[in-house]
Amino acid sequence: MNQELLIEKKLEEDFKNYKNLKSCPYCSGKISKRGIRKKKFEEIQIYYCKKCDKRFTSQITKNKTYPLRIIIDSLSLYNQLNSFEEISGIILERYGIKITPQIISRWIEENKKYLPFLRMREFVLKKYSKKDLIEESKLIHQQIYNFKFHRAKLDLILNEEFKHFKFKPLRDFLELVSSECPHQIFREKQERASEKKEKFDLTQVKIISKKSLASKFANFVIQAVNNNKLRHEVLEEFMFFNDSVTVAVEIPILLDSEDVNHYKFELGFDIPFSIEEGKYLTGHIDLIQVRNGSIYIMDFKPSAKKEKPIEQLTLYALALSRLTGIRLYHFKCAWFDSQDYFEFFPLHVVYKINKKTKVNKNQSKLKLNIEDKNED
Repeated sequence: MNQELLIEKKLEEDFKNYKNLKSCPYCSGKISKRGIRKKKFEEIQIYYCKKCDKRFTSQITKNKTYPLRIIIDSLSLYNQLNSFEEISGIILERYGIKITPQIISRWIEENKKYLPFLRMREFVLKKYSKKDLIEESKLIHQQIYNFKFHRAKLDLILNEEFKHFKFKPLRDFLELVSSECPHQIFREKQERASEKKEKFDLTQVKIISKKSLASKFANFVIQAVNNNKLRHEVLEEFMFFNDSVTVAVEIPILLDSEDVNHYKFELGFDIPFSIEEGKYLTGHIDLIQVRNGSIYIMDFKPSAKKEKPIEQLTLYALALSRLTGIRLYHFKCAWFDSQDYFEFFPLHVVYKINKKTKVNKNQSKLKLNIEDKNED
C-alpha cells in the first residue's frame, strides 16, 4: 500500500473527530451556538445539543493552546523549506506570538497525516532552493488572483512515474503563465466560464462520488478561518504546499473562436455555443492536480452536494487542453467541499457515442488515435 493510501486510510479513521459541526458528534442531533470560550490566544465557539444535553467545541481545537491558523501556517512554512528557527521568526512577525522550534517539530509530527509532501521534501531540499521551489505572481484580472506553480513537485511527479511523462507540456505552460499571460484580455470585459449560460448535453456523463483526501484537507483547514472568501485562499495554499499532487492554483485560462471551431469542426465534439471572433471566454482554475495518470481540474465549492458545476469545469478542461496540447482524454474534473467529492470525465460531455452503432474496444482505441492525430 503506497503512502497516499495509508494517509487516506488514517484520515478516514480520524474524520469523525474533525467535524464541521453541522450536527452533534455524539448523537447526530441538531446543534445551536451557546457562547464563546476564551483561550490564551483565541476565542472558540461552544455548541449545545438539546437532544443529548451536551456542550462541546470542534474537536480539532480541543486541548490546543495555539490557534489552528498558526499551526496550519507553520506546517506550510516547513514545506516551503524553512527551518524551525525561520518559522518561529515568521510567526512572531506575522502574529506577534512566540513559538519554539520544539513546538513546531511536535506539530509536524502530530499532523503528518495532512502532509503527504513530506515524503518529497528530502529530495526537493537536495535539488531546489526556496527561490526556485515555486513560481508565483499576483494576476490583476478585474480582481486579484494569486497564481502559484510548484515547480519542484511537478518535476518529481513527471519523473516518478512513466505514465505522467506525457504531461511535460503542462509544465511548459505553467512555467510561462507569469511572463506570457495576456493580462489585458482578462482585464477587459469578457464572458466568464463560470457564468456561461449554454447547457451541454450531459446524458452520457457519469458523476462519481468518492472519498477523497481533498475533502479531508478541507475539513481540517476551513475550521481555522471564519471568512468564507479567505477559507478558499487558505485551503488552496495549504493543499499547494502540503499535499503531494497539487501542482498549481488560480491558473488563468481562455478560449477563443479558433479553439471552439477546432473542437466542433475538426474533432466533431458537441459544443453548444460559438465565440465571436476577437472575443474570449476566460476563467481561473482553483487547483490542478496530477495523479493516477490523469490531470485533475479541481474546484472547491462550499456546498458541493447542492452544486453541479459540470459546464464550468468542462470549459476549463477544453481551454487547458488547447493551451497545453494535451488530449482531453487525459483530463478529469472534480469539485469538493469538506464532506463530499465528485468527479467526471469532460470527454464524456463533448464526445457523443452513437448508441445505435455497436463499437468494440479496438474501434474505440482507433477513434482515440484519430483524435490524437487531429490534435497534433
